[in-house]
Amino acid sequence: MIRYGFIRTKDEIKFLILTCMTYLPFPVSFDSVVDICTWCDEGFGYFELSEAFSELQDSSHIEKTMDNQTEVFSITQKGRETAQAFQNRLPYTVREAAELSALRVIRKIRRDAQLSTKTEKKGEKDYVVELNMQDVFSIRMNVVSPQQASLLESNFKKHAEAIYQDILSTLTSNHDK
Repeated sequence: MIRYGFIRTKDEIKFLILTCMTYLPFPVSFDSVVDICTWCDEGFGYFELSEAFSELQDSSHIEKTMDNQTEVFSITQKGRETAQAFQNRLPYTVREAAELSALRVIRKIRRDAQLSTKTEKKGEKDYVVELNMQDVFSIRMNVVSPQQASLLESNFKKHAEAIYQDILSTLTSNHDK
């Protein structure tokens, strides 16, 4: 398979991982690291990234902690120093893409942290779905099936801002016309 991109060697992948992680203000999941790094360059695949990431943990450049029974990772001081020392080994366009990708993932993580959903079964064919955007709005709706509840939760998580705008627009419209 032909791969296009600047990053090809394991050391370059490690430098990319460390560079990306210097932009993160908090620990993130491995999936987030994969998302950030693979968005930057197409010269490597998941397995190469995973192997390089594991080696960075073994060498104490990255540390793992637990957050609500979820593994999260952060760069250590040793990792920051290495990233700083070798940052020029990555092309400028890749470093720039790393920063933009990290910011994209940070925004997504923060947005997702503001959203919560919950479904409660009240009886046969009677479920209450609660959809909440922290400090903005909350909706409680009755539905008749777990499938309908799941659909509401899924759509809310994907489109919470648009749903909020639609509700606000409807509630502020002049319905007397």
